[in-house]
Amino acid sequence: METKDNAQFHIVAVKAWVKKGDKYLLARRGMNEVHMPGIWSIPGGKVDECGETVNILQDTLKREVLEEVGLEITYEIDLVFNNIFKRSDGASVVGLTFLCHWKSGEAKPLEDTSEVKWFTLTELLGMEDVEEFLKREIRVLVEA
Repeated sequence: METKDNAQFHIVAVKAWVKKGDKYLLARRGMNEVHMPGIWSIPGGKVDECGETVNILQDTLKREVLEEVGLEITYEIDLVFNNIFKRSDGASVVGLTFLCHWKSGEAKPLEDTSEVKWFTLTELLGMEDVEEFLKREIRVLVEA
């Protein structure tokens, strides 16, 4: 699609660092995922055009966490990271990462995930099989 001002279009994605006590949840991406299949990541997904809503980012985040790992999160949601990147299929993505807090539910791999696990910050720092962007986010969480 062309526009008068040659605007670039981006997918908007929201992701959640879910905190429960002193642990954070990671989910291994399913092998059928378009972007980075099989790696440890955090739950999240694309913001869809779904009519008018007051809290589209928060509502999307809550829905994605519930769909992917079976957890409810509180509305205490704080933006902690943002970036722009290219997916492996070439799509441009604006990524918004939020620190969220567990409300209820038992973490389990559901839609788009193959495994879930809670980690302390120390355990997260020692992980080698996570992408560099996630390592940067973990270091910032430790400093906070």
